[in-house]
Amino acid sequence: MPALRKTRARKAAPSPKRHPRRNGLSKGTRRAFKIGLPALALAGLIGAGTWVTLSGTAERLTAEAQNIALSLSARAGLRVEHVLITGRKRVGRDEAIRALRATRGMAILAFEPFAAKTRLEALSWVRAATVERRLPDTIYVRLAEREPLALWQAGKRLALIDREGVFITRKHLGRYRTLPLVVGTNAAAHAEALIEILRARPVVADATCAAIRVGARRWDLKLKRGVIAQLPEKGTARAVARLAELIAREQILDRNVVAIDLRLSDRLVVRTAPRSQVRTAPKSQMCTAPHAKTRTAPRTKTRATPVTKIRARQRPGKDT
Repeated sequence: MPALRKTRARKAAPSPKRHPRRNGLSKGTRRAFKIGLPALALAGLIGAGTWVTLSGTAERLTAEAQNIALSLSARAGLRVEHVLITGRKRVGRDEAIRALRATRGMAILAFEPFAAKTRLEALSWVRAATVERRLPDTIYVRLAEREPLALWQAGKRLALIDREGVFITRKHLGRYRTLPLVVGTNAAAHAEALIEILRARPVVADATCAAIRVGARRWDLKLKRGVIAQLPEKGTARAVARLAELIAREQILDRNVVAIDLRLSDRLVVRTAPRSQVRTAPKSQMCTAPHAKTRTAPRTKTRATPVTKIRARQRPGKDT
């Protein structure tokens, strides 16, 4: 068997030193690239966003996305099928539907209740409105309509007003001819207080043809047969109570009287027509609408009578 030889492992030859490759950029340039490139990208994004905003692209894309979403919701069953309106007496249904701007089959989520409420309350007969979406398919509306209070004459034009003195309409006023008539530029705003006083004294209310606002501070009542009752600026209710007593107990409207001045708390001033102008018109004759500028009765004979002595001072056979 041949003998084994001991061999020494040869040492590997040292590898030559490798020098780093040079890319031709200086250290400062590389640093500038590291900072500048992200900044440039950010500026590009900002510019693109500005262009999208200014060109209207963003709004268009948003609107298209909303339309798609609403269309999908309508297909899923969220669409208008029913419109329920309560509290409607004088507002026409078609008029209310037009104000709602709701059509059958439209996406119910596209319906805007607040905008519909605003349009409904712009209708002359509507005082307040409540509008709700009741998913999946119903729009609910509750109306509070204006209640007619009186006819209002300003100048030569008539209008219907509510309890707050708000204008309602000038159409079909013949339907409301039994309502009180108030006359004067600012009569509408003060009509409710006077009419409530008159309603508490039916004998005066029935005899009143019109209430005329005088000097923006007090009222004259034009009664049947053309008699003018002048009310005070303060204490109107008390004066109307006195007038009710004169009409009911003293039958003052059956006498030859043209004006009753109730402005003094302790005394009446009664104006009578001359003998040659004694009127024969019946007590129940129709009232005629006065002109807005009417303020006082024609000048006639005047007699001042204390309230407490109105009966004692009457002379037999002579009208007071």
